[in-house]
Amino acid sequence: MLEDCRANSWSLRPCCMVLAYRIAHFCSVWRKKNVINNLWAAPVLVLYRIVTECLFGYEIQAAATIGRRFTIHHGYAVVINKNVVAGDDFVIRHGVTIGNRGGDSLACPVIGNGVELGANAILIGDITIGHYATIGAGSVVMDSVPDNALVTGEKARVKVIK
Repeated sequence: MLEDCRANSWSLRPCCMVLAYRIAHFCSVWRKKNVINNLWAAPVLVLYRIVTECLFGYEIQAAATIGRRFTIHHGYAVVINKNVVAGDDFVIRHGVTIGNRGGDSLACPVIGNGVELGANAILIGDITIGHYATIGAGSVVMDSVPDNALVTGEKARVKVIK
């Protein structure tokens, strides 16, 4: 948790957002290990949903798996599905949506280490985002992205590989 706070430059709002997610994720994991854990974990998870959606204006589901040094810049309107897996040094900005395509497909993106998402970026479906990729603002990513790529555009296409 200290690494997360350092990565967010000790800014109050982003640190609160990340720490709330970490606590909720802990409760989500422990809730599944034993039925008795539901007695303490379920109320914490309900409180997490109320606080994050009403007070902070974002929805990072507690079951999502996000690595160390998770950084949020201006995290309003962020939505991250519970099936998302993200690596270390993951950076997001406001309006980011990461989820599935709906219907019968529950598969969500798998995001590598050092990935940075611009404002209003959308990642949906069963895709893989390579390590150290950068997704530009407003990009809609529906196809896998290789390592070290810069991706921009409405329907994102690889423009540059670093």
